[in-house]
Amino acid sequence: MNDQELQALREMIAQEIESNQPTTVNVQDIVRSAVQETLISLGVDAHDPLQVQQDLAFLRDLRKASDTVKVRGMVVLVGILVTALAAATWLGIKAGINS
Repeated sequence: MNDQELQALREMIAQEIESNQPTTVNVQDIVRSAVQETLISLGVDAHDPLQVQQDLAFLRDLRKASDTVKVRGMVVLVGILVTALAAATWLGIKAGINS
């Protein structure tokens, strides 16, 4: 809901309270409208819940794949560093033996 709609709703409720008439505003409709507008502002089509579920499942898979790439990247980096250290040690030992 935008500010104008909220202000109109507040005014309507205030008028009904002042006139001692029961409020005719349906809270579920207000909540439904607010949720719809929020989802639309986030770029989610709330009219097709299966599509939304598939999009969220894709995002979950993408996040898991990203985490896997990070872990494997760290393993490769550590492997390269260990290999470089072993090669430097071996070259040092070999140079010490030859001299």
